[in-house]
Amino acid sequence: MTVTCEAEPRRATTELQFAFYRNGHNVQGFSSSNQYGVPSAQLEHSGSYICEVPLAVHKGDLYEGDSLSLRCHSWPGYRAKDPVFYKDYKIIESPVSESVLHIGRVDVTASGTYKCEKKIRYLNSATFNTYTDHYTISVSELFSLPQIEVRPDQDIEGDHMTITCDTKLSPRRANTELRFAFYRNGHNVQGFSLSNQYGVPSAQLEDSGNYTCDVQTLTGSVRKRSNVTHIQIQELFSWPQIKQSEYPVNRGENMTITCDTDLSPHRETTELQFAFYRNGHNVQGFSSSNQYGVPSAQLEDSGNYTCEVQTPTGSVRKRSNMFTIQKEEMFSSPQIKVSPDDQVTEGDHMTITCDTKLSPHRETTELQFVFYRNGHNVQGFSSSNQYGVPSAQLEDSGNYICEVQTSSGKLFNTPQVSVNQYPWREGDPMTLTCDTKLSPRRATTELQFAFYRNGHNVQRFRSSNQYGVPSAQLEDSGNYTCEVQTPTGKLFSSPQIKVNPDQVTEGDHMTITCDTKLSPHRETTELQFVFYRNGHNVQGFNSSNQYGVPSAQLKDSGNYACEVQTPSGKFFSRPQIKHFPDPVTPGENMTITCDTKLSPHRETTELQFVFYRNGHNVQGFSSFNQYGVPSAQLEHSGNYTCEVQTPTGSVRKRSNVIHIQILDRSGTFMILVLALVLLVVFLITAAVLVFLFRHKLALLLFGQCQRPKTGIYEGPPVWCIEEPRRVALLPSSRTPVLLRKYDPCSSHHLKQACAHARFLKAQ
Repeated sequence: MTVTCEAEPRRATTELQFAFYRNGHNVQGFSSSNQYGVPSAQLEHSGSYICEVPLAVHKGDLYEGDSLSLRCHSWPGYRAKDPVFYKDYKIIESPVSESVLHIGRVDVTASGTYKCEKKIRYLNSATFNTYTDHYTISVSELFSLPQIEVRPDQDIEGDHMTITCDTKLSPRRANTELRFAFYRNGHNVQGFSLSNQYGVPSAQLEDSGNYTCDVQTLTGSVRKRSNVTHIQIQELFSWPQIKQSEYPVNRGENMTITCDTDLSPHRETTELQFAFYRNGHNVQGFSSSNQYGVPSAQLEDSGNYTCEVQTPTGSVRKRSNMFTIQKEEMFSSPQIKVSPDDQVTEGDHMTITCDTKLSPHRETTELQFVFYRNGHNVQGFSSSNQYGVPSAQLEDSGNYICEVQTSSGKLFNTPQVSVNQYPWREGDPMTLTCDTKLSPRRATTELQFAFYRNGHNVQRFRSSNQYGVPSAQLEDSGNYTCEVQTPTGKLFSSPQIKVNPDQVTEGDHMTITCDTKLSPHRETTELQFVFYRNGHNVQGFNSSNQYGVPSAQLKDSGNYACEVQTPSGKFFSRPQIKHFPDPVTPGENMTITCDTKLSPHRETTELQFVFYRNGHNVQGFSSFNQYGVPSAQLEHSGNYTCEVQTPTGSVRKRSNVIHIQILDRSGTFMILVLALVLLVVFLITAAVLVFLFRHKLALLLFGQCQRPKTGIYEGPPVWCIEEPRRVALLPSSRTPVLLRKYDPCSSHHLKQACAHARFLKAQ
């Protein structure tokens, strides 16, 4: 007798196991054979036969991330109920649907012994019997736990660092695609990608930290994180420190600033480059020298210094802390004092003192003093701080100034004018040379030279120390002088207008910035800013370089301009626009003048002028301060402004707005008639008032004086001084010294009284 168990696997590759039971008792254990044979059947072989096919999961077929379902099978035709599943002999509480338990995606923790329990009733049986089966399931790793590997082993600033996330796939799933991500201190530094490496081209100290990596499948069904690996980047060189050779430093002394740093012992041959900054502005670019020297330190060399150190490629760059260096004045700014301090009269002994105070650290320094009157030297450099005039005369009046220097410290000596030959004839080439010698400590200083003939400039400041005349003429004769100066350069760049936001709509907050940049040597100079819209001032001079409109309206539209100046000294006054004639009628010549006044110290500076009508340029920049219209017409009416600037544009100022209306003939005639009527009314009124108050007016003009004792005189009482006796001086507390004679008879209202007094004396 042969009993066959018929069952077909869902997968062709699945190998099934079969077992046979008679009346609930096992008669053939599990084997690959689906048949049970009885060679010689006997009565005892009678009974109810069933077969069992267990869950057949082969070890190694199930991997992390796979989906797992367990089915508790029973033979078709038999009644079955109450399937229950166990794992490691603990009941699984998950719901079972039609004898199937859906576990879902599994990991290695899903490995274990599973048991299925089910109640089955045989065809001819009236009761249900409980049957069980079990099987051990092993879930294999899809890939191993990742490990962090770092190359190179010693990580130094600037090195290329590579971090690898290493894992190994199961051989049966070698084609599975994985993705990798990297983290430093828990923060993602490289998102999921197919690359298992994270590279840092130039490692920095901030790249130090605790690194981990994550590995996952494309669907994210399996994801694993590595253990933490700490990576410490070692310094290539220490943070630089600013050091000063000597502190404090007085003005005129040598100053050396050193940028100090130490290289790593592993990289002592690395070449470094150094740069220096004052108040954030570069004063010495990157070079192999770690020192910045100032041969003769000045007050403008004071400031906050920093230095930067970098490798030649710039892969590692570090900046030092800020170091404040304050230059001390060797001596204070000199002050002029005049004695006697009340007043100086002709013949008095006058002493002018140049007063200054040495630094406490330099009280033994010898100083030299020089004095000038109206810009002309009256006493050369000497150790005396006083200039004396034994008997002051009127010609000693003037504006006095003094200069102070150390004995050793001229930047250059007094220039001398030399000529190539003498005498000349008309037509000969003539060359004048301005000779001077720089101080050895300032041998590299650039100088500028200017030439004058009879006090008039014939060649403006330039780097050439020669003035040449190709063919000398009689008018080239005269007294020649030259002047030498150091080039000052622009104090600040030409200002630029910037608007934020770029597109402004009604109601927006609008900010207009006047942007300029100070010269590196004048970074501490305070500037003042003014703003104009369509030529009208909208914000006066102050220290803010911004003009803000909290809620912009249509009326705020227009052409905006700004000006910049130093608060102390105007280079030249703000220009004023004037026109002639006033009023202007059609056909008349009209001249518009842009009037300004140079600072007394800048009287030789050449200025440039430009003119605008209704904001449009009508005459470009030139040295001429007038704009002429030969025959004015109605279309020449409008709002006129002018601008004045230095040749370099470093200082630029705009005038106020003046409205010029070209009147037609009828309008002019009406104005003249009206003016004539007003003049007549004024003259009549003045005559009436003079007549009514003639006595009081006489007393007011001539004063209440004593009447002379002799002579006949019918006029008002007077007192006269015939001849001046004293000499008066302006208050001595001010630098200008002005001597003048006092003549009371020069007063307009006393001339007649003096004439009457002389008449009485003659009588």
